[in-house]
Amino acid sequence: MGLRLLSIGLIAWIVSCHTAGIAAERVDPERVDFARDVYPILETYCVGCHSVDDPQGGLVMDSYAGLAKGGDSGLAVTPGVPASSRLLLMITGKLEPVMPPDDAEGPDEGEFDVLSRWIEQGAAGPKGDLPIRRTLRTPSIEPSPSVAAPITAIAVSNDGRSTARAMFGRIEVRKGEIVTTEIRDEQLGKINSLAFASDARRLLVASGLTGAYGRAAIYDTDSGKLIREFVGHKDTLYAAAFSPDESLLATAGYDRSIVLWDVATGEVVRRLTGHNGAIFDLAFSPDGSVLVSACADETVKVWNVENGIRLDTLSQPEGEVFAVAITHDGKFIVAVSADNRLRAWRLRATTRPRINPLVATRFVDETGIVNFAIAPDDRSLVAISESGNVKLIRTADWQPVASLKALGETGTDLFITPDGRLAKIALMNGLVVSRELPPVDSIQTKRSGTELQRVLMDLGEPAALDESELRDAIRQTGVAVTASESPDGQILDVDRHVTINGTISQAGQADLFRWRAGKGEVWAIDADAASASRIDPIVTVLDASDQPVLRVRLQAVRDSYFTFRGKDSNQISDFRVFNWEEMNLGEYLYAAGEVTRLQMHPRGPDSGFNVYPGAGKRWTYFGTSGTTHALGEPAYIVRPLPPGAEPLANGLPVFDVTYENDDDPQRLAGKNSRLLFTAPQDGLYTVRIADTRGEGGDGYGYRLAIRPAQPGFQPSTKTVSKPFHPASGREFQVQVDRVDGYDGPVTFEIDGLPERLVSNFPLTIEAGQKFATGMIWADPHEQGWDGEIEPTLTAWATVAGKRVERRAGSVGKLKFDSAPAQVVSVIKPVGAEIAAHENWTLQVPRGETVSARVLIQRREGFKNEVSFGKEQSGRNASQGVYVDNIGLNGLLILAGQSDREFFVTADKTAVPGKRSFFLTANIDGGLTSHPITVEVLP
Repeated sequence: MGLRLLSIGLIAWIVSCHTAGIAAERVDPERVDFARDVYPILETYCVGCHSVDDPQGGLVMDSYAGLAKGGDSGLAVTPGVPASSRLLLMITGKLEPVMPPDDAEGPDEGEFDVLSRWIEQGAAGPKGDLPIRRTLRTPSIEPSPSVAAPITAIAVSNDGRSTARAMFGRIEVRKGEIVTTEIRDEQLGKINSLAFASDARRLLVASGLTGAYGRAAIYDTDSGKLIREFVGHKDTLYAAAFSPDESLLATAGYDRSIVLWDVATGEVVRRLTGHNGAIFDLAFSPDGSVLVSACADETVKVWNVENGIRLDTLSQPEGEVFAVAITHDGKFIVAVSADNRLRAWRLRATTRPRINPLVATRFVDETGIVNFAIAPDDRSLVAISESGNVKLIRTADWQPVASLKALGETGTDLFITPDGRLAKIALMNGLVVSRELPPVDSIQTKRSGTELQRVLMDLGEPAALDESELRDAIRQTGVAVTASESPDGQILDVDRHVTINGTISQAGQADLFRWRAGKGEVWAIDADAASASRIDPIVTVLDASDQPVLRVRLQAVRDSYFTFRGKDSNQISDFRVFNWEEMNLGEYLYAAGEVTRLQMHPRGPDSGFNVYPGAGKRWTYFGTSGTTHALGEPAYIVRPLPPGAEPLANGLPVFDVTYENDDDPQRLAGKNSRLLFTAPQDGLYTVRIADTRGEGGDGYGYRLAIRPAQPGFQPSTKTVSKPFHPASGREFQVQVDRVDGYDGPVTFEIDGLPERLVSNFPLTIEAGQKFATGMIWADPHEQGWDGEIEPTLTAWATVAGKRVERRAGSVGKLKFDSAPAQVVSVIKPVGAEIAAHENWTLQVPRGETVSARVLIQRREGFKNEVSFGKEQSGRNASQGVYVDNIGLNGLLILAGQSDREFFVTADKTAVPGKRSFFLTANIDGGLTSHPITVEVLP
């Protein structure tokens, strides 16, 4: 009903406007003009409470259409009838509520007469658009003469000879410290950006009036005279930039739009829309083909200048994006934002929409990053934060490398001099300060020490000791066993290679054993619970002053937190963390004292990282122990600092990790402790052993070994159990348990396999990995063999310069069934035909994705769907190479279908080289395809 009455009211308005307007034109030749006479009155007294953004009472008065529509109480104006118009009745107080409210000043007699005559003449609207407001009706407040005007923008000419600095309503052009020209213009207002033309004779200025209009203007730097202005925005401008050839001008500001102008004519070339917030900055690519924009909607957008299409939206920022630039070589887009970070993307989209990949995210400061400038040689940039901190960032790896002297004041704008030696920074206190920029090549990671040379030892058989006997010996005169005291109790001196049986006999007790170690010597410290013991041992290595020995300092380079469910101390999958898109495989993840490592990317919106080793229980690193993690718990990507190195100037914490372990990092010894200790210098060291819960008693026995480390490996095999069929294969898995820190590759070789059978031997477990997947495949014409065959395996590796071999068992007792396999699968190239079963090479450049096809032939009568698995569907792929874009159902061929395209991605961390690759259909215990070769290209 209300909508119908409103419609009737609008019709009445239109009809009465038309008839009354005609009558008024005949009666009164001096018409009241809405734009010239009426709107300024409404703007002064009404628009503040009745704008389109916040219309009180539903009445919009900053446009003629809004006023004509009326508000919640009905029409505000009755054309031709002033006496019944609600607008006038409320102004005179004849109708509640009185307007303006709260005793605010209202129109005077002359202004009221204008409104009355306008309504009487028919309340006609404006002809065309309303003129842009160039002034705001606000109280005049004179600034204190003792307060310096803030400098809101600065610029430098290409040759470095001229600079400009902007204050409210005026601009100073300088040569050195001498002001050569002062530009004053009542239209300048607050100036948000400055830019010199290439000849330094013109200066581009972005300003405007908040809530009214945006204005870009070009001034002559010699005379200070206005050359041309560009007015077309509905709110103030924050950015204006010349195109490289200076034929175009780009402007943007609070009204969310970008306008491209013809510099010569002042005409609008095109408008770019799509942002949902104020646009703070703009930058052209060096060739002028691309424009990038930084916005309060937490995005950077990439635009094609020629046709105005949006090429990409960079949505990784988690806060307003304050500044953006493209490096001088045109290779990278760089932006800073309110989330305290700098980000860099590789610029690839120039003519058509394309993903511009994120290459770096760096935490820069504990407060938002408000602006930055790139050095002329592209080798560094300077960023300023809200708190006034100034950081020098190296673009080779996008790492903060130096903290320059803090500003002590809010910085607004900056530039780097053309010689790259100084950063000039404008401040809110009216000053421009300089910061000297050291060449980034001269900023090396400062070290107070050097890398230790590891020393491996052979000390023969260990001495077997008993803790209680050692203590008894101390009490006997003349026995060559010494002891001393520490805050934890009595320290017992022992030989350099010992095993000790002992007991934590009371709660809170710790036993301490001291031995001599030489610099670089690598020791293995094993603490095991005795048979039926209730102890959960924890071991710590102390120095001569009874302090834990520092193992490594870990520099946080990215902050995060757990976003979905907590994690127990064993889990390896579904690590969902904030900002996961900015993390790389192989990086260390620190949380609550534990360090693990990222092994596989999330495979969709409903998954998280897998961590090492990718199967079984979670590995930890740097001797840390697995622990539980709560939802929302802080986590950090960390990198080990070289010995004595100074931390990065990125505002993130540094974690000191000492030689201490609760549970075996490789998870082979259960709750028992395993610790590798490299002596930092010659001296006496103490092993402290206790129960991690602080418990003790007669049932808390332990066995402690302090022994020379013997790096190596123990191989094993998960065997084949199902029979082979023609044109198909079976897979098996080889594994290694790594001992005493050996982290290199291990190669398996097979003996006793008939040559006519195809396999992917020799099969190598890559450095740092736990397993590899092998396969044996039978030809379509295979006739089989009598009984069973059992090929054997040998594993070898180069450890400490020596070839070390170990027997690895067999792949199982192999049997053959001549019946056709339920499914025969073949991997083929896309767009090419090859023989059905052929080892061809699929090349994948690092950081890219390619595709292949999998075709299947079902046995007669078998019509089911065929799954090749989910995140692990790419069998035996090298680390960082995986089948991508698989969705929730994995790599699946539906019933009634016989082929599918699939995608293989090589992560940017993947090691270049060749490796066998195959697929396994999850039918009849797993039926493999013939292997192909996947080659990762640099």
